[in-house]
Amino acid sequence: MEKFILSPNKKTVFIMGAGASKDDNIPVQNEILDKILKGDFAYKRRYPGAAANKEHARISAAVKKFVTSAFGSKAANNLSLESLFNVLEFALTRRENIGAVELKEARHYYKELIRGVMYATRTEADIGMHDVKSHLGKSCLIQSPYTELGVHLYKKYKALQANFSFVNFNYDICLDRVLLSMNDKNPDKSFDLDYGIDLGNYILSQGHKFWFSRPRKRRVYLLRPHGSVNWLFCRSCGNVFSKLTRQNRAVDIREGTKCYHCRLSYLEPYIVYPSYNRIYENKHLVKIWVNMEDLLLKADRWCFIGYSLPDADKYFTYALTRIYNYRKAVKSVPEISVVNINRNVRKYEELIKDLSGYKPLKSRAVVKDMENYFKNIIKNSDIFTKYGIYFDNVIKYECGFKEFTNKYFSVE
Repeated sequence: MEKFILSPNKKTVFIMGAGASKDDNIPVQNEILDKILKGDFAYKRRYPGAAANKEHARISAAVKKFVTSAFGSKAANNLSLESLFNVLEFALTRRENIGAVELKEARHYYKELIRGVMYATRTEADIGMHDVKSHLGKSCLIQSPYTELGVHLYKKYKALQANFSFVNFNYDICLDRVLLSMNDKNPDKSFDLDYGIDLGNYILSQGHKFWFSRPRKRRVYLLRPHGSVNWLFCRSCGNVFSKLTRQNRAVDIREGTKCYHCRLSYLEPYIVYPSYNRIYENKHLVKIWVNMEDLLLKADRWCFIGYSLPDADKYFTYALTRIYNYRKAVKSVPEISVVNINRNVRKYEELIKDLSGYKPLKSRAVVKDMENYFKNIIKNSDIFTKYGIYFDNVIKYECGFKEFTNKYFSVE
């Protein structure tokens, strides 16, 4: 596999999915519901008597009760998070009960499920794990690929132009921590983190010493089309606040917190929950999507890391298709790189190869049947084939994010 070199003469946008955070022990989407039902949240074992654990237990019990009431006690193992949200979403939209589950209960379960998603996707790692400056010259101690990426960037940080941006579809804050740890008081020697929206924090920055201030002249975009585990929204004044401070402390998001600005409403989680009918109507999300499309239009390279082009992300796949085809028409096609962390395809190919040489399987038809069977199983796992449908000449990295940052990623 060839080297991926971040150079000053090429603008690069990194698009990250759940696979990018897998090495940081953040669950991928099909693992989140299981963690909620088991109450397996961050800090549970580290702080067994903490007040947050009572909220964790309450959320887990509520979601478990809904699953049992609506689907039966044995349904949990076969339910997806998307299907659970779909059922609740339709019940709320149509204002209907779900059997014995009344509408007001469905509304309660819906809110608890969203909070469960946010708690399930929090990182349990210490802040130091994502502190770039403390890891300089200590590559053997780096555990997170995000930190590894940050170390590469930081070594050329002061001389770099703003030629790299991030689009992150995950809820976790691992990348946020890394980028914040690279910040410098001198605006000429630093990039400020810019989420592409005006955070409510900017209004409060004078009275909250360690909260976000408005980005200065040099900035690096971290766009979050699906929100963040640390974002809270006020329905009265319309502000979004980040509870990730400049000191990188992940603050517990508990029910019953009044808006920091207007004090009129209780703050709510701000994520686009995983369903097949995702809606991006809120003004902040609209602005993020506009900024994201602008990045994709101008970037010389799109690098996808741990992102599988899921069918549920229909708006994003549409945006990619539209922008890519426009750029083909004007002869300005971006270079496409894909870091595919899913190695199941290669394993199945190796297994078929071994079976082909296995003497008891004399009939080629038997091997062919097995080959077709495995192809049917992995048809949605073959990420490179999927990307080949959308883009031409994909540069392939079949490795984990950590291996990519260790072996193939460098900065000029």
